[in-house]
Amino acid sequence: MTDTTQTAEAYVLVVEAATDPVLVEGGEDYVITLEQTESVVIGAGEQGPPGPQGIPGPAGGSSLQCLAGEVVSALRVLYELDGEVFALDYRDAAHIDLLLGVSLTAAEAGQLLNVQRTGVIEDGGWSWQPGRIWLGIDGQLTQTSPVDGFDVLLGAAVSATRITLNIQDPIDLE
Repeated sequence: MTDTTQTAEAYVLVVEAATDPVLVEGGEDYVITLEQTESVVIGAGEQGPPGPQGIPGPAGGSSLQCLAGEVVSALRVLYELDGEVFALDYRDAAHIDLLLGVSLTAAEAGQLLNVQRTGVIEDGGWSWQPGRIWLGIDGQLTQTSPVDGFDVLLGAAVSATRITLNIQDPIDLE
C-alpha cells in the first residue's frame, strides 16, 4: 500500500510492504497466519516554483486529437470516418459532408494528430494574400476558388502567415 501525505510545506511518500508471514498456532483445530507490514519513508520533497505561462491555445472545443487513417501532412483539410481522419479533396462527393478541420501536425497512419476546427492558424512558411481560403486538391488550402467539385470556403487569410478558420457548408458546383 502506498500513502502520500501532504503537509503545508512538503509531500511525504510512505510505502508499506508485506514482510514474511508469521504463523501462530491456535491449537489442534486451526492455524492463524498474520502478515506484518513495514513502513518506510522513501523521500520528502517540496513544491517547486511554477513554470512560465505557455502559449495560449485555441478556445475549448476548437481543436482536438484524432487518429490518422493514412499518412497525413500538417496543414491539410481532413474528414473523419470510423474514428480515423483522412485528407479531403474538393472533388470527394462521398466524404465532403464529413469535413472535420485542418491538421496542425503531421502523422503516420495509426498515430495521433491535432486538428483545428475554428480560430486562427499561423505558419511562417505561408505567403497568403489577404482574402478567402478554399479547400483544394488532396486537402490543400488554396486561394483559387474551384470551378467544379465542391466550393468549400474555409476562412480567410488576414496576413501572409495567418488565417482565420470559419468553415462553411460545401456547395456542389456540378
